[in-house]
Amino acid sequence: MFDIDLEKVLTLLKELCLNAEAETWFRNIKCCRKAMQALQRHYEGADESRRRMEEARAKISNTFYKHEGTFTFEKFAAF
Repeated sequence: MFDIDLEKVLTLLKELCLNAEAETWFRNIKCCRKAMQALQRHYEGADESRRRMEEARAKISNTFYKHEGTFTFEKFAAF
């Protein structure tokens, strides 16, 4: 039963990544766990983390908040 589940998860991962850049990261991997680790290494790597931080900073700097006098942006963003 466990092996069947592993195969099903690997198939789902491959289907979700069809025609995407991620497909190449685990194309020849036959183990579900190794495929998942390959995706995690890419998406949780230092470069990806840095890109997310830059994107978040850009969104914050372009955000307009009009009630600063009554409710600070820091409190608003903490929710």
